[in-house]
Amino acid sequence: MTSHITTVARKDLEDAGRSKLLWAIVGLLVGLMAIGYVAAWATIDDATGAAMLGFVALPLSVLLPVAALIAGYMAVVGERRSGSLKLLLGLPPNRTDVVFGKLLGRVAVISSAVVLAFVVALALSLLLFGSVPFLDWLAFGAVSLLFGLTFVGLAVGVSAGVASRGRSMALVVGTYMVFVGLWELITAGPYYLIYGETPPIEAETWYLLLLQLNPLETYANVSSTIVEGEVFPFMFRYGLEPFEAQSMTPAERYVGDAPFYLQEWFGAVAMLFWVVVPVAIGYYRFQRADL
Repeated sequence: MTSHITTVARKDLEDAGRSKLLWAIVGLLVGLMAIGYVAAWATIDDATGAAMLGFVALPLSVLLPVAALIAGYMAVVGERRSGSLKLLLGLPPNRTDVVFGKLLGRVAVISSAVVLAFVVALALSLLLFGSVPFLDWLAFGAVSLLFGLTFVGLAVGVSAGVASRGRSMALVVGTYMVFVGLWELITAGPYYLIYGETPPIEAETWYLLLLQLNPLETYANVSSTIVEGEVFPFMFRYGLEPFEAQSMTPAERYVGDAPFYLQEWFGAVAMLFWVVVPVAIGYYRFQRADL
């Protein structure tokens, strides 16, 4: 990492930190967590800090991707459209410094939001319930951080690869809507065309692998192995799968010993895919763009 990347990252962190909408979403996330903890403490006799970790997953799965996309979708293209990018490239930073400096800056913003959320969760657990499973809290925090970085990488990659704000917004919003609202149709539809039936619980391996590639579903599956209770993904369902399958991981739906790429831990690799690939494509296009 060159000093120019860190210079761009520091400047970008300051710029992104001025977004009122971004911090309003972060404030909403922390506020919902605080309200939920206090409500559970006041109304549920046997509520525990361990059980409340599962509650944290719901607002995170809804608000964290939105915050990450807002933080990243204008990272590069905003500078490009305002004309400040040419000025920046006239200084020591080059195009590589710009892309990875912007990525690092936006990662720092979302990481700060995740850390803040989990510090609040830790404090409330200790204050209201007297304890918290620290290792589970730490592991769940790491998975949530990776989940947020997934959407930062997606947004910054798109921002680097397009030439207009409208295209960047359309691509990041469209991709997010595919994850939330269309994934079951996109995956179960071809399954029906090939096999003449909707996916059963014990579906074909390729289909189960496609389920692993949706970061929303993967985050829920990995989180369910860490916290108490089931964590359900924030996704629209169309009834194309058996109801029981919605609470099962791809590995649990596989007959016999599941291959490594269907195991819950491989979900972390799937989320990294959405960091690395969009950034690589965006970087490639940005390097060859006529600015």
